[in-house]
Amino acid sequence: MSSFVLSEADQAFGEPSQTKDNIGMEPVYYNAAAEGKIEVFEDIPKPLKLNQLLTSNRNTVLHIYLTSLIKESESSTAFVKEILRMCSPLLRKANVKGETPLHIAARYGHAAIVEVLIEHAKGRQQDFQSAAKVAIESAPQPDLESGVNNKAVKEMLKMKNKENETAMHEAVRNNHLEVVKLLVKNGKDISYSANDAGETPLYMAVERNYRQVVFHILENCTSLTHDGALGGTTLHAAVIWNDDGNALMPIYFFNIPV
Repeated sequence: MSSFVLSEADQAFGEPSQTKDNIGMEPVYYNAAAEGKIEVFEDIPKPLKLNQLLTSNRNTVLHIYLTSLIKESESSTAFVKEILRMCSPLLRKANVKGETPLHIAARYGHAAIVEVLIEHAKGRQQDFQSAAKVAIESAPQPDLESGVNNKAVKEMLKMKNKENETAMHEAVRNNHLEVVKLLVKNGKDISYSANDAGETPLYMAVERNYRQVVFHILENCTSLTHDGALGGTTLHAAVIWNDDGNALMPIYFFNIPV
């Protein structure tokens, strides 16, 4: 990752007005985020908090890092883990476009980091529930814990940006199968609604002829929404591919009500 000051998108809006919740982001912190230099944030002076460091587009340290990341490695997942350890609220903090770190990681196919974000969501809920149990002196309830942890993850997976898109939309659009697998594994019963363009993740995958993504969703998701743009359905999208002579996807795979 190369060093730079501010992205063009952030420069275009100028510096944001500073409040107690947003003190802007000095170049030293922006560059450190882009390059994954965790030591810069470990030495951050108090009472400054990481969730106060925002660009004009309200991008956080994690948004910047994930957008700048070229290739995943152990050091990249370690950076994300450490930033979240230092400031857990960054997990679900959205930028001006409504994008969370999960949206960004899914868009660029950072599967290992998607897994880190999901595991952190589970861990946060475990910590919360453990504290609550101590307070009320209740007995351990493993099954309940699992359900609550899953709920916390699902809430994150269902978060939408300003275009009504989830991380699943981002992963499918860019044909990132490994990310799709992780999202499905942790939310197979989530019914993903259409984005502002009228497309569900399944419709997007079929329309683009992403065979492996389509099959994985159909074989593993228990709650599917099939609407597409302009009132089209997933089956209609498959037919369109057939008419173009490019479809390799047999229509009989789609047992979908239309």
